[in-house]
Amino acid sequence: MIQFDIHRFGKLAKWSLVNDKKYLIKSFLQVFAVFVFLFLFFTYVMSRESVRSSINAYETSSIAVMILFGVTCVVGSSFMFYSMEGKHDMQNLMMLPASNFEKYLMRYASWILLLPLYLVAFLGADVLQYVVNLMVGHEHVTFVTSTLVDSLSRLFQLEVHSHLRHTFLNSVLLLAIWFHSLYALGATFFRTRKFNWVPTTIVIVLLSIIPNTQVSVAEATTTDIIITDLVALCWTALNFWLSYKLFCRQQVIGKFINW
Repeated sequence: MIQFDIHRFGKLAKWSLVNDKKYLIKSFLQVFAVFVFLFLFFTYVMSRESVRSSINAYETSSIAVMILFGVTCVVGSSFMFYSMEGKHDMQNLMMLPASNFEKYLMRYASWILLLPLYLVAFLGADVLQYVVNLMVGHEHVTFVTSTLVDSLSRLFQLEVHSHLRHTFLNSVLLLAIWFHSLYALGATFFRTRKFNWVPTTIVIVLLSIIPNTQVSVAEATTTDIIITDLVALCWTALNFWLSYKLFCRQQVIGKFINW
């Protein structure tokens, strides 16, 4: 069987969207409810104190939004099987007339579908908090969206040495991608579909406390950065490759690890 066929993958995507519809709607409503609670809580509790408290309330809300989207992007690969319930769904997936590579891509992409839903939930909750705060007569009412845009603009306009800024952003991005690949590996290595991120996180914590001899950001040379980038990219590619291979070995029988 050809590993990837665009027409066959399109049919698989339609099948997945139909079967994941309930999960996607549930995820949207959960995030919408969380955003509404956070926005109304911060703006109601903090806005009554002073103008500065009101500003802080919206800044806090914008930080919460950035954290949620950031965590979703890093840990999202562990959501591969969240929409699947029980052995029956896994059996149906394994019996579909599609290659393992296409099935893996579709399962991996399931977390990407959450991002636009989370964005809509955020915008809807933002409009709701704006209307509610206007109705109750709070002063200095604004949108969390505008505060978020202002915060991001200030972040990228910081006067930082170009070499340090490039090195820092480069390191953060590569670290996030490496974590993401580890969660993808954990999703197919650990059998628990809903909580595979827990043992994966424990492994990441254990790896982080291992003594290392890395140079500091300020002391890093261009050669150090290139070598570190190449090692991180190779390790990331290896994690995804292992994740795919373990996916191909998926068994319906229950075990703690897929091995």
